[in-house]
Amino acid sequence: MLFRSQASGVLAISQPTHAWVSGQILRAWEDNLREPLVLAAEQHDVGWLDRETEPTFNPSTGRPHLFREVGAATHAPMWIKGVQRARDAWGTHVALLVSRHGGVIYRRFIDRHRMNEADAAAAQNYLNTQAPIEAVWARALGLEALELERETGLIAFADTLSLALCGDLKTRLDLESPGRGGDALRMRLAERPGSSFDFVLSPWPGLFERTSWWPKARRVRCLGAYQMSSP
Repeated sequence: MLFRSQASGVLAISQPTHAWVSGQILRAWEDNLREPLVLAAEQHDVGWLDRETEPTFNPSTGRPHLFREVGAATHAPMWIKGVQRARDAWGTHVALLVSRHGGVIYRRFIDRHRMNEADAAAAQNYLNTQAPIEAVWARALGLEALELERETGLIAFADTLSLALCGDLKTRLDLESPGRGGDALRMRLAERPGSSFDFVLSPWPGLFERTSWWPKARRVRCLGAYQMSSP
């Protein structure tokens, strides 16, 4: 779960909803992206679906656990299950990209986090288990390495931007996206001073004007226990 604080209150946004926002970002970002790529971005958190419908709670806040409060020992097996669910539902290309995005996350997880032994082992097991599977799927699909790297990078970019919009990452935020020719496109996300939920992405200020979406979220009232009002 993610929580976005606003002047009017706190919004609770589920992991699958945040992922859906990632897909909408890619749809607005570049024309003619292949549908498996956009679908993988939209569904990259499919492994969290069961947990988000029956969350565990943080006793100090009364809210469902923020996703960053959940260790890899819990969510790495969920991600593997999500990859299989993606393949069953949408095919190998989507599953491959969901799996590779998990790899991006768990490599970062190992590099950046102080982890207990169980979390470290779970993250490394994910990488060791999924890498040979991803190689087989990529060969079967005939995907070139550079193309696959770009698709993986686009999902990572959209995921990061969506996390910022959904309140998990603070702005100003510097981002990179893979360009068409393999070069990196650098940009900055900022919230307009004095405005609530009014963002500009430089040097692409028109991105959010091309979208007509915002995710389904619920207001949170925390009165010693977690409650949600109507969306």
